[in-house]
Amino acid sequence: MKYDYIVAAPGQGSQKPGVLDGWMDRSRTARRQVEEWSSRCGVNLIDASRDDEKLKDTAFAQPVIVAASLLSVRQTVRYLGTSSEVILFAGHSVGELAAAAAAGYITDADAVFLACVRGAAMSAACTEPRTGMAAVMPARRDPASDEEIQQTIHDAGLEIANWNGCHQYVAAGRYERIKALAEQEHNGVRVVTLPVAGAFHTSTMEPVVTVFEKALSDTEFRDAGTALVGNGDGEVVTKAADVRSRLLTQVTSPVRWDLCMRTLNKQAKDATFIELAPRGPLTRLYRGTYPDTTCVPVSRPEDLAVFNMLG
Repeated sequence: MKYDYIVAAPGQGSQKPGVLDGWMDRSRTARRQVEEWSSRCGVNLIDASRDDEKLKDTAFAQPVIVAASLLSVRQTVRYLGTSSEVILFAGHSVGELAAAAAAGYITDADAVFLACVRGAAMSAACTEPRTGMAAVMPARRDPASDEEIQQTIHDAGLEIANWNGCHQYVAAGRYERIKALAEQEHNGVRVVTLPVAGAFHTSTMEPVVTVFEKALSDTEFRDAGTALVGNGDGEVVTKAADVRSRLLTQVTSPVRWDLCMRTLNKQAKDATFIELAPRGPLTRLYRGTYPDTTCVPVSRPEDLAVFNMLG
């Protein structure tokens, strides 16, 4: 199969106030959709998307991120005049819900609802014990190797929650260990704490599994004839049952975005890489790994004009 486009949906950390406004202003249908999603979730997504404090809460951030990705992918695909069969989909963390909907395995409404359930359960799981996450990467001077970075994380008693590629990792675990890791000096390693509520994609999220499994089992999944790259191992997924299973297991498992990028480039080497709203770090990571790839981050409707210049 020849793919013309790679469509990647970002995860938590990409949210920012007003992320839905441009897409709703461009389309009355989009505004109605968000209102319908809000009603089903019992959360006013429009208000939440404009509130910086609420966006710091996982319970609000996750459905807003998925909503933004879905509004942007529908308008992007329509703008390009293409079909999903020539797109290879992928999503980082909660972005995998948006990717699954964009690829046709679940409805957009179900994706946003599942993000609400997932986000609320994760937020609740972050209360005790206190946990956190930190980005760990090579220092600019005398940079450490990947193996040395991994060892630094393990020596701190932490788990690797995200293998993001481009020599970038996310450590997760007990907050005091994250704090100690950030405050200590490390040869060739740079550490930046992340503004998240807990240790996502680790065993700390085990309480989320039962709640989210029930929501997934109540959701209709259907085979879509499209391909999705799973963020747990970078494998190409084409069956609805497999998509459902992976959405559950990734809650407590590391995100292997490094393997996703490898598969995306192998399967769609000449494709244009599109990162959906809210537009996080995925473009930077992909461009850094495959510098010859044409990358288009779509954060606002105005960004669609870039495609006119690509020909």
